[in-house]
Amino acid sequence: MNIVRNAPSAQELSDMYQRAGWIESPDTQQMERSVVAPSEWFVARDTDGSVMGIGRVITDYVRYAFIVDVITKSEYQKRGIASQIMDEITAFCRELSLDSVNLWPSEGKVGFYEKLGFYPLPASQPHMKLK
Repeated sequence: MNIVRNAPSAQELSDMYQRAGWIESPDTQQMERSVVAPSEWFVARDTDGSVMGIGRVITDYVRYAFIVDVITKSEYQKRGIASQIMDEITAFCRELSLDSVNLWPSEGKVGFYEKLGFYPLPASQPHMKLK
């Protein structure tokens, strides 16, 4: 496995979102906007070049980073791939000396991120979502 700092293709991203159950029928044209947007991608590929897992960081490169889209294909889960992607992402964020690195964990994933050094914010600092 090799983790590369290149965006996946729009089709690969669509496939990952669908496999994760995040989007039932992703629009590949919309996914194209996502893969070309200013983000830092971390993509785990096998020796054949197929995507095994992905992760993305949205950052201002000075103070803030938000980690999104951490997904591992089901057939590769429980092999440490997501942990390796997260290790690469956190090393990248530490190199930038950012003040705040945040993420919004999927349901049931808090423990995974706690093992990697993240902690839940108190109820007085909830993440918020636009209606």
